[in-house]
Amino acid sequence: MDVLAGTAVGDDLLVAILVLGIALVHFLPEYLPGIPFVSRRSILSAAGGISIVYAFLHLFPELDAHRNALEGVDLIVATLTAEHIYILVFIGIALFYGLERVAALSEATELPPSLVRFSDQPVFWVHIGGFVVYNAFIGYVLVQGRTGTESSLLFAFAMGFHLFGNDEAMEQHYHELYSNVGQWILAGAVIAGGLGALVYTLSDAAFAILLGFLTGGVIFNAIKDELPRTRESRFWAFALGSFVYALILFAL
Repeated sequence: MDVLAGTAVGDDLLVAILVLGIALVHFLPEYLPGIPFVSRRSILSAAGGISIVYAFLHLFPELDAHRNALEGVDLIVATLTAEHIYILVFIGIALFYGLERVAALSEATELPPSLVRFSDQPVFWVHIGGFVVYNAFIGYVLVQGRTGTESSLLFAFAMGFHLFGNDEAMEQHYHELYSNVGQWILAGAVIAGGLGALVYTLSDAAFAILLGFLTGGVIFNAIKDELPRTRESRFWAFALGSFVYALILFAL
């Protein structure tokens, strides 16, 4: 009994550390340039490979396992069936593409240090709002242990790299506003999602819907943020990250 209790405490401590680690990833980009012999673009390309491999090898199978939870669920103007499971992925891609286009078309310029006129940045708050749900669900999944793999560490590793790419893009869009406000909100969202998982469990249908949106978001944001334009990308880093991480997933 003592051994089992000790194991449970150890697992809980590991999950807590992983949630905190993923939250802290949002503050990593500003320190990364100080790491010797590491190219930021190489890390972004490797992160893209890791994220996409995880999506195809574990998030899609996990989504498929929850397809029956959609039977009879009303979503906006349609009643879902098990065959609609991958439409959720498309919706996730479309939603994050829409957010990105709105952000790109807006004049999200560098703000004065005071940052007093937040109301003049509605696009920022809409964009942040989308990623708050995204990040909170990542924290929830990690605490609930519904990661699509037996190892929470592998999920945390993939999502940590993935959120690093997201953070990089958000900082380029919103500059000081994101550095001073946005990254704190998104880091807090991961922790809030983890804490919420301790007191509340989503229905299978809600979990499947959010997992579909997450999967679509991972794929879109990986392609958009973590794989820079061809002339800036590092294919060897992408290929190495994909290959090594796929080997680890298959081995476990």
